[in-house]
Amino acid sequence: MIQRMLKVAASFVAAAVVAVAAGAIAAPAPKPTEAPFVLGTFQPVPPAGSVPLPNIGRTRSVSAGCAAMRDLVIPSFAAALRADKKFAETRKRLPNYGEISADPLHKDDAFRESILHQLGRDASTLMEEALVMNRALGDPRISADNKDPQVVAQRRGLQELYVAQVTRANLLNEFVMREQMAVSRRGLEDNGAFASRQSVNSRTAPIPDMPVPALTAPPYMPLRSGMSMADRNSLDDWGNSLSVYVRKSENEAAKTFYPIARSCR
Repeated sequence: MIQRMLKVAASFVAAAVVAVAAGAIAAPAPKPTEAPFVLGTFQPVPPAGSVPLPNIGRTRSVSAGCAAMRDLVIPSFAAALRADKKFAETRKRLPNYGEISADPLHKDDAFRESILHQLGRDASTLMEEALVMNRALGDPRISADNKDPQVVAQRRGLQELYVAQVTRANLLNEFVMREQMAVSRRGLEDNGAFASRQSVNSRTAPIPDMPVPALTAPPYMPLRSGMSMADRNSLDDWGNSLSVYVRKSENEAAKTFYPIARSCR
């Protein structure tokens, strides 16, 4: 469904470009001036000199639904697919990180830190792509005040798409932050910052040779046991669950966008 919608959307955009060049339709209204948005607010920004396309002679104006599809929905869906492509790389890194981080030979070494740093960059990239959808939702042409049925449907689908994308980015970022805090805490312990407390504890409880497996994980985080293969499988499953969650939202959005894109051909 996603590929069919993109093919129809691409042919729609190509036809629109040819028509504009031939003078068959009026030029689209100027895009609003871009401005930063706070994630999750979806607050519109007033357009800069936006003028609706009128019917003049044989020149046909573009409908509100088709304009939103061309200028907002298609770029947003493309951003979602770019994020998916990036997360495909992230999914390969996650199980590797799980295995290495539990290996005493790589405890807080440069190799582990390099993978963790790349995971942080992946999270930033996912958030940047989610911002494309956030800006689209802040555009007045697809605002909640617009009662055009196609626009209403597109806004609802775009909101669902955005929520899934930003949730995945936030969860990956939270995982990276937790790992960085764990590394920093161990660094302080190794430097003797907690030496006095450790010396007291050492008199009352022996330090186990093997890590004690965790029984629970923080909400929406992968379960870590401290054992290489178990952590590798846990992070692999976690990455897969995030992919399935996002893919489901994309399929649902495509079902909404596809018939509208066809009607705009």
